[in-house]
Amino acid sequence: MNNLALLMKINILNLIGYNKLKNGGKKEKNKAVGMALLIALTTVILVTSGFSLCFYLSDFLIQINQIELLLIIGIIGCSFSTLFTSLYKASSYLFQSKDYEMLASLPIKQSTILSSKILILILNNYLFASAFILIPGIVFFIKVDTSLLYIPFLIILTLATPIIPILVSSLIAFLITNVSSRSKKNNFVSIILNLVLVAVVMLLSFNLQNIIMNLVQNSSSIIEVTKKIYPPAYYFVDALKNINIISLLIFLLISILPTALFIFVFADNFNKINSKLSETYKANNYKFKELKTSKSVIALLRKEVNRYLSSTIYVINSSIGMILLPIFAIAIVYVGYDKIAQLLEMSVVVDMMKIQIIGLIAFCIIMTNTSCVSISLEGKNLWILKSSPIDEMEIFKSKILLNILLTIPISVISFLVIAIKLNFELKTIVVVILSIVLLSIFIAILGLFINLLYPKLEFTSDVQVVKQSASVIISMISNILYVAMLCGISYILKINNFEFFLIISNSITFISILVLYKLLKTKGVELFKNL
Repeated sequence: MNNLALLMKINILNLIGYNKLKNGGKKEKNKAVGMALLIALTTVILVTSGFSLCFYLSDFLIQINQIELLLIIGIIGCSFSTLFTSLYKASSYLFQSKDYEMLASLPIKQSTILSSKILILILNNYLFASAFILIPGIVFFIKVDTSLLYIPFLIILTLATPIIPILVSSLIAFLITNVSSRSKKNNFVSIILNLVLVAVVMLLSFNLQNIIMNLVQNSSSIIEVTKKIYPPAYYFVDALKNINIISLLIFLLISILPTALFIFVFADNFNKINSKLSETYKANNYKFKELKTSKSVIALLRKEVNRYLSSTIYVINSSIGMILLPIFAIAIVYVGYDKIAQLLEMSVVVDMMKIQIIGLIAFCIIMTNTSCVSISLEGKNLWILKSSPIDEMEIFKSKILLNILLTIPISVISFLVIAIKLNFELKTIVVVILSIVLLSIFIAILGLFINLLYPKLEFTSDVQVVKQSASVIISMISNILYVAMLCGISYILKINNFEFFLIISNSITFISILVLYKLLKTKGVELFKNL
């Protein structure tokens, strides 16, 4: 237990960057303060919106005498979101941590190391997942006359709710990694299996509404439906609604006992799988051939591609948008836009349809951003690039190119499929393709520049860089604000023509690219040299 507490303390200090803040200069502390303010502002906006929505919903639910549905929405939302976000993070936390070799060499039990990894995975989900529980839970407390025991019950259940979905994601990660570790191409196999898993989860989520409606029609109450969909949710609601300590204890036992059993059973395999993943293979029939040379940008791009494919979380996190887009395009071809729009509850108007499609494409491009973490992922190997006789801009171009190669081909082909199916005019096709190209370049350059401003070169898992670093959060917010700004300009200038709106937006984006590229050549190079 002492070793577990010590590991958790070290992991938490590393997670918040305590040593870097303590020993860093004024510049680092100012960055940390700025990041904290940005997170606080975003949290306040989201929490305010969440409370407004829950209060509005609670008034309606009280009228139909179904206020407990507020709690059901909370736990189902928390469990599903935690499961979905943990599915592709679990393998990186458990099996791709850079500190495992050091921990394995210490006199610490494998079960203790595994426990610390799972606890950190749970802690990483609390900030996001707890909002699903606390906001509806507090609104329920305000709207319903209940006991004061409700508050400690709510706190305990909030802490316990993410455990079950994280246990499921950890179990899936063990199975996938165990299979992939048996192959010489373990990274490739792991990526394929995880992508298949994400696709399956997405398909299930699309059919979730039909499944729930079928259960509702064959059930006598909401509580009965909840028991069929997700049994732990029944005990969660019963514990809070009726202040039932028995239901509370059952929920805790359902959460904690399987997790303890999982750690006990898989502790030995944990070491074997990690050892297997660290193995390397070499061909025994190696032959000397003619040495080939290539331009520095091409060589660096190959390096970027290899680094990209070596990290499952890196691939999965940046490929969701580019997976959704072709699926959407194929669905329009075979199902029809009117049925897709009906499913997504969108109106089918020609001008509105164009806006919806370009909006979806822009969203998918924003989600696919590798450049905002490409400097950070160099980690301790950054000195190799810095000491190489290569111009800094060549390094930057290779990182920008990776992002562009991931977004432009898939986005353009997907849009062309949609455009042909919906008989878009040639002028619309041309301006939209130009928009895709310019937005992809803009996001790639902006992401790289932000990463130079906010690098995270010390990390134990790629998850800390790909999902939790400042550059990722700032890049995502900046990209959304930029698209919102373009829409705002269109609204202020009262531009009603879709093509004209895109021409104005493309002109602004082109100028922004030139400005950013100039900044990259001056300030960006300076920042890179000082890393």
